[in-house]
Amino acid sequence: MKTNKFLSYLAVITTIMISSCVQDDDYIVPPVVVPNVDLVPNTTIGLVKAMYSGSLVDFTEASNGGNLIMEGYVISNDEAGNFYKTLILQDAPENPTAGIKIDIDAVSLFSFYKPGRKVYVKLSGLGMTESNGVLQIGTISGNSVERISATNYQDYIVRSEEIATIVPKMITPAQYSDVLINTLIKLDDMQLSGAEVGLPYANTDDTYNVNRLLKNCLDDSYTILRNSGYSSFSKELFPVGQGSISAIFSKYNSDYQLFVRDTEDISFDGDRCDPLFEEYFETNFTTWTTFSVTGTQVWSPNSYGNPGYCAAMSGYSNGSTSENEDWLITPAIDLSEVSSAVLTFQTAKNYSGNVLEVYMCTDYLGGNPNDSGSWVPLSVTLSTGSWNWTDSGNIDVSAAAGENLFVAFKYTCTGSSSATYELDNVKVFVP
Repeated sequence: MKTNKFLSYLAVITTIMISSCVQDDDYIVPPVVVPNVDLVPNTTIGLVKAMYSGSLVDFTEASNGGNLIMEGYVISNDEAGNFYKTLILQDAPENPTAGIKIDIDAVSLFSFYKPGRKVYVKLSGLGMTESNGVLQIGTISGNSVERISATNYQDYIVRSEEIATIVPKMITPAQYSDVLINTLIKLDDMQLSGAEVGLPYANTDDTYNVNRLLKNCLDDSYTILRNSGYSSFSKELFPVGQGSISAIFSKYNSDYQLFVRDTEDISFDGDRCDPLFEEYFETNFTTWTTFSVTGTQVWSPNSYGNPGYCAAMSGYSNGSTSENEDWLITPAIDLSEVSSAVLTFQTAKNYSGNVLEVYMCTDYLGGNPNDSGSWVPLSVTLSTGSWNWTDSGNIDVSAAAGENLFVAFKYTCTGSSSATYELDNVKVFVP
């Protein structure tokens, strides 16, 4: 009898437990309620940024007694790891006029501040300064600012109930300006540079940030896209095609650059706009021929390109100049299926010396170019000095149509004078 009572009791308990685990379609997870806040903004992001005049801004000493409150909309998202301990706000969900970066000593900020969330920022107790061309807000530390503490950042940055749809501002590379810094923009007709096709978003063997170059197919300009090695997509291959990119616009010293929030910000599903040949010297130039006829100096990579790397040559070394003749020759460029072609490149020069010579031929077989190839001189525009990057102009190389084209850059100098030449952005295309 005792056993039967025990079994009956056990059956009841089991029934209760099973019933409590059954999925009920009427069960609703209560939403996270953001309490309505009673804060009234009395300044804007634009006015706050205008307070900076080259030195630290202490908002507590503001003219209204330090009670400045600004509002903004969150546009960053650190969920994918490409942003680290920062929150970026712009002043409107669409067509913003200003944006600002706030440094916070906390991760997973997306849990509280998803893109589109309207927030109020109580500025009293905070400061603002510039770092590498970008204004940032944080707690004051000496003459600079540091990240707001993880224990009290929500006292300064207060969520409102409003969540807006953020619409990226459509621009072109010609419209880049400091006004756009820390706003969400969108670019069309973009693709990864030809030299970087097949590479991942960042380095696969470390966690350092990596710059990738994006080319605009309409104006041939290049824009830096900076990706973190800590991002969840760092090891993914970069999309090969052409299309649009939404990104937060930023700057590092004099270079404008972009940051994506995750891979959904990139839609490169169109056909690429590659020329017949392009070289930006970002991955060295091992397919080129470097031939030194005279002298010990040779064409070599240089980190002062436009942008990124370039090829450079100078006869000056260790305090003296020596006589040099050095050739830099492209690999064979296949023009077998075209009837016309144009060559363009850029040069930067400094110091006095012989003018760089440019040649073309269709019959170079390797080795000393003085002994191989029927080289024809080309009329080009070159930099005249002061490291000014100069466009070569459109150079007609249609004489090589139907064959392989070789382009050579011949550097010479004497023992008494030696110019330095830098070469970048070599391209051959069908006009």
